[in-house]
Amino acid sequence: WQRYGWVGPGMDVSGLEDEFRLSNDIPRLLYVKKPAPDREPGLQAMIDQLHTEGSDSFRTFRTPRELARLVRDDLALLLSERFAAGGRAASDGDGDSPAPRSLPVTSTTLIGREPDIAAVTALLAQPEVRLVTLTGAGGVGKTRLSIAVGEALDDRHLHGATFVPLASVAQPELVLPRIAAAVGVSVEGERPALDALAEAIADTPTLLVLDNLEQVIGVAPELDQLLARCPRLKLVATSRTVLRLRAEREYPVSPLTVPIFPGRATTAQLAAVPVVQLFVDRARAVRYTFALNDDNAHAILEICRRLDGLPLAIELAAARVRLLEPEALLARLSESLDALGVGPVDLPERQRTLRATVAWSIGLLDTDEQEMLSTMSIFVEGWTVEAAVSVSGLGDDRTLDLLDALAGHSLVTVDVTGAGPRFRMLDVIRELAAEPLAARADGADVARRHAEFFGALVDQAEGRTEWSERLRTEEGNLGVAIRWFFAHDITPLPHILLVVCQNIWLFWQMRDRMPEGRAWIQELLLRADDLEDRAQAEVLLIAVATAVEVGDDASAPAAVERIERLAARVGDPYLESAAQLAAAWTLPITDDFAGALQAASAALAGFREDDQPFMAWSALTAGLLEMALGEDGAARAHLTAASELGGRFGNPWLEASARTQLATLAATAGAFDEVRAQLVAAVHAREDAELSTQTVTFSLIAVAQLALAEGDPRRAATALGAADGLRRHAGLRAWPSMRRREADLSARVEGALDPDAFADAFASGAALNQPDAVALIRGERAIEA
Repeated sequence: WQRYGWVGPGMDVSGLEDEFRLSNDIPRLLYVKKPAPDREPGLQAMIDQLHTEGSDSFRTFRTPRELARLVRDDLALLLSERFAAGGRAASDGDGDSPAPRSLPVTSTTLIGREPDIAAVTALLAQPEVRLVTLTGAGGVGKTRLSIAVGEALDDRHLHGATFVPLASVAQPELVLPRIAAAVGVSVEGERPALDALAEAIADTPTLLVLDNLEQVIGVAPELDQLLARCPRLKLVATSRTVLRLRAEREYPVSPLTVPIFPGRATTAQLAAVPVVQLFVDRARAVRYTFALNDDNAHAILEICRRLDGLPLAIELAAARVRLLEPEALLARLSESLDALGVGPVDLPERQRTLRATVAWSIGLLDTDEQEMLSTMSIFVEGWTVEAAVSVSGLGDDRTLDLLDALAGHSLVTVDVTGAGPRFRMLDVIRELAAEPLAARADGADVARRHAEFFGALVDQAEGRTEWSERLRTEEGNLGVAIRWFFAHDITPLPHILLVVCQNIWLFWQMRDRMPEGRAWIQELLLRADDLEDRAQAEVLLIAVATAVEVGDDASAPAAVERIERLAARVGDPYLESAAQLAAAWTLPITDDFAGALQAASAALAGFREDDQPFMAWSALTAGLLEMALGEDGAARAHLTAASELGGRFGNPWLEASARTQLATLAATAGAFDEVRAQLVAAVHAREDAELSTQTVTFSLIAVAQLALAEGDPRRAATALGAADGLRRHAGLRAWPSMRRREADLSARVEGALDPDAFADAFASGAALNQPDAVALIRGERAIEA
């Protein structure tokens, strides 16, 4: 990616370019690292020439992990294409498309776990074994083993093994919705996630890998019911404690064995020992010249013995090789362990040893570094420099110095991302570092600063889609912040709390996590009485919006009634406008479109007087209702205003949504070029554009309208199927104001095709993922006959 290579005597090109010239007659996959500011001119010229020829597949990457993913995906595609011809004759083109990989791509080698992998896979092969729980102390390697088991059994299940990370889930009732999201099952309205999962899995051979269940152990009875209703479902769980189910088989994950040799073992014998291999592998990660030799082999074995073969402890010790030779490391480790002793007697033996090991690493820090480590333990799933400065209360320079020291001690890691460096801490270190934080006099201040920082972060987002990636990255921290606000007096912080919830709602909409976001809103509603009247109305307005999104037609009108009561009691014009907008969203549920339009018009007038951002929502709502009533001219004016207001208030989602409806109006009027222009603008031109499911489904409905008008009912049916499939996958439903119009369109498309052709095209569309659906919108995807 950087060096052109050596040019030999008598040669005019390097060996690298010579290899490329010799391979001209075969297909090549080329991966080019970006950025590469120090790339040599010869290599750049060669890359430019290859680009000019245009006969090769070029992919760019930033990190080794990204390169690994690209190579894996490309090889999988090549293999599937090679064997597809042989499979078509037997399958006749039918069958399910391969699901995207769910198991995480690991960045380190799994060493010494082959017997465990074989044992667990053998257990799962027994028909009567339905649930295997991998138990053991933190840091013993349960997660890594579960991934390896999933990889071993991936091809034995129709959709592969599905990995469900649960470390950030704090409530048992959110576990099944998270599983449903992982397997692509929609949970609509108030339907129990258990029913949706059981219906979707049924008797399909399915393997779920549930990681980190210990903090949500209360979900065990529901998992038992899921197993009972899905006879071919098997579960692999990781937890520090067993679930205590009759269907459960516990598999204790033990530390790696440290053998005792009858005499002095040779270096060759030690090189074959897994714990020694693990130490050497991790030591090379911090000192690439490190090697096992006669001088250090026995010290390494003794270090592993002192650490009881615990993988995490060995990795932490190996990181010290950056500064210390194994002999010196062993001496220091022995002294520190003797001085520290063991942990509390009520902890398992292995955890007491792990506690001592991590405490030893923390003990190498000075007082300021230890305090910084405990402060950083407030973060979940990492943090930025900006967050560290704000939460620690220290200046920029001092914060950077301390973070650098912690990284040097291998107690935090640093990932280089496009948004800047991101720091992370192993969970077991985080747990131990958090204990002194709880006892510190300023511990409550640290938690408050953490909550306020992430409240302000979401406040900055203001619903802008360019922040959605940042919000997704900080999801764990946002959850901690929201729980802090719930647990404390929210009266002095209503603005921050409401902005958090408003933006969380948009975040979940952009990330297709609306059912989970709705759970937060429901919890906030329980505290609504603690808020001022206007704040209560805003919370209720969000509750109505989320109910409309997921199709909860029962609770939405009830929330509207509460807003109306507040508005009548207080007499605040803002509350009155909010009540009118909420009514406009829900009245179409009972087919009162005229009343809904009247309410939307009143809301728009009221919000316009105060120049409120909600007037953009009101204009969009009025336009949708006018479309449903056939008032296309008025609808066009309101939708154009909504698009302009969305841009003005920094809400690209609203702007794009209005464009999709303008495209539908253009299709009705026969202005087909305008339809295509509006849709391209709505779904953007970039391949990596951040799109919500609702934006895509709105666009698909416009595509269906256009295709039908152009005499292509099959394409229209495919677009309708794609909209339906994407909504179901995200747990969403068409808005009440749009349902009647979509039903009419669907009936006309169905009437233009014979039943089998409609069903086939609809099913083909329903199977599309979002990128394929966007390609269909742009006209880039051909519809197979």
